[in-house]
Amino acid sequence: MARQGAKTEPDPAAQPEPGSDPPEPETVGPPLLLLGTGFLSVLVSVPFVFADGIPAHAFGYVFGSLIPILLVGLVRRADLDRRRSHLYQERSFLRPALAVLAVTALVAAGLHIWPIATELSK
Repeated sequence: MARQGAKTEPDPAAQPEPGSDPPEPETVGPPLLLLGTGFLSVLVSVPFVFADGIPAHAFGYVFGSLIPILLVGLVRRADLDRRRSHLYQERSFLRPALAVLAVTALVAAGLHIWPIATELSK
């Protein structure tokens, strides 16, 4: 035999008051936390530009270019998924910010690869 659970009454505190407006649904925007993480990753790599040795520049290369470029792709993918929602709130600065992040990642890559290549050519 199936066991029947006790019937529970809905919590009256959770119900909206009669005559009040229903709560507005939350809007959905682009993944700005991922975008900020990309810029933070580039900033983490900046001190390693002035360091000596291949391991320091390899670390700077990973954090200054590989991770930000990966995050550019993830931000674009997540933004595309979120745009399908009717609650999506577009941010006009997203595309320029992604372009700036990609360019800074390319500059960071050059600044870290050049010393590695110079050291390996010796």
